[in-house]
Order: sequence, then structure tokens, then C-alpha cells
Amino acid sequence: MLQNQTLSKIRNGQAAMGLWMNADSVLMAELGARAELGARAELGARDGFDWVLLDAQHGHWDYAGLVAATQVISATQATPLARVARNDPALIGKLLDMGMLGIVVPLVNSPEEAAAAVAASRYPPQGQRSLGGPRLGLYGADYFTAANSEVLVSVMIETDQAAHDAEAILAVPGVDLGFIGPADLALAMGTTPGTPDHEAAVQRVLQAGQSVGVPVGIYCGNAQEALRRAKQGFQFMPIMTDLGAYQQALRQAIGDWKAGQA
Repeated sequence: MLQNQTLSKIRNGQAAMGLWMNADSVLMAELGARAELGARAELGARDGFDWVLLDAQHGHWDYAGLVAATQVISATQATPLARVARNDPALIGKLLDMGMLGIVVPLVNSPEEAAAAVAASRYPPQGQRSLGGPRLGLYGADYFTAANSEVLVSVMIETDQAAHDAEAILAVPGVDLGFIGPADLALAMGTTPGTPDHEAAVQRVLQAGQSVGVPVGIYCGNAQEALRRAKQGFQFMPIMTDLGAYQQALRQAIGDWKAGQA
């Protein structure tokens, strides 16, 4: 039976955290999807990332890498998600046919653009998604009847215009999640992340989602930032990026070596 655990979690008012992946590495995707906190994994409990997202917009994935990474993620309890390069039905359909159980659509600036993202992600009569994808039957015989309610559709709010029209955008039927891109939002506003006017815009989007009953997430660079946002009411945040974690580990190793040499 098809069930999107991440979507269930945010629908129940919980926060879902995950791993954001930019590197075209199937091995890193598999390790991330199978990461566990520790001993609880031996008892059969799930204690790892709720989701793993492959970034096909700013990441470095090629088509074969996306397919292979989706295969290894979907064999675990982590939900396979992707950010599409743009709001294009052909690109959205390709990612969903790989077996993605959620799609994040960038630069959605109007209700009409949100409706187009939904239509590309839903089978008729709710949308215009084409029937296909040989991997989809692996989710169960009910995939094609359950997909319209179990595939997560997230629209990114990352411009000044979108922040002002967030309530109308998030109220579009079929939008499951609003997701703030804070860096692009700051760029569009002519400011920097964390300034009072930028934070006001972020909170305005959160309030818009709450007013129409749609969860809102926000891009975060680490677990501490994600926890802070969760306390504010955000429900979908990365707590780690693959390349960011790698760079941090490299710096830490060099620092440990230098400190030991002093």
C-alpha cells in the first residue's frame, strides 16, 4: 500500500527533517537514506532522516544518477524527494516516474503557477500527469489510484512577489507544502538573510500557510537552525546538506591535525 510517511507526518502537524543532496553520488544517497541514530536500528525502529531530497535544480545530478539514487532511497524508510529544475510538466513527470514521492517546484510566484505545478503532479481528473513509469508498480498495485493523495507537491516561495501573495498561492487545491528559499527571497528583496525585513517576510509566509491550513517549510543549513524554525511552527527542514557536511568534516579534520601539531 502506497503511503508517504513524510506527507503523513506534516499532515499530522509534526516536523519532518531530511538530508538535502547536491552531489551526483548514489553511494552517498544510499548511506544517507540508511543512516540511523544508533542502537534503535537494531530493534527495528526508524531513527534516521524522514526524507532524502535530490536537488535537480542547483545540484549536480545527471539523469542516470537520479534514477539510481531514487532506487536506493526508495528501498529504505526514507521518503525519496526531488527539487525539479523548473516548473515544467515534462521535467516533473520524469522525476515522479522515477519513483519520487514528492516534488519541490522552485520560483512559484502566483496561484496560476502553483496550479500548473499541481496539474503536472496529479493524474486526471485532478491534473494532467501522464500514466507511465515502470518502477511505480514497485510501490504496490494501488500506486496509480493512491498517488494523487500520497505524492507531495511543494511550491517554493522565494521572491518578494511570492511572499506577498503567499496566502493565495498556498490556498491552491493540491498544494501540500509551501517551502521558503530564504537566500533567493533575500536576493529578490535586495537584502540579506536574517535582517528584520527578511525575517518579517519569512514569518508572513508561515502565517499565510497557517491561515489556509497548509504546512510551511524552510531551507536550513544545520540541525540547530532547523530546530529553531520547528519551534516557530515550520514543518519541513533539511538538517544537513551532503556537500556542506563534507566540507565541514574536512575543515574539522584539518583543524584537529593543526591543533595536534601545535
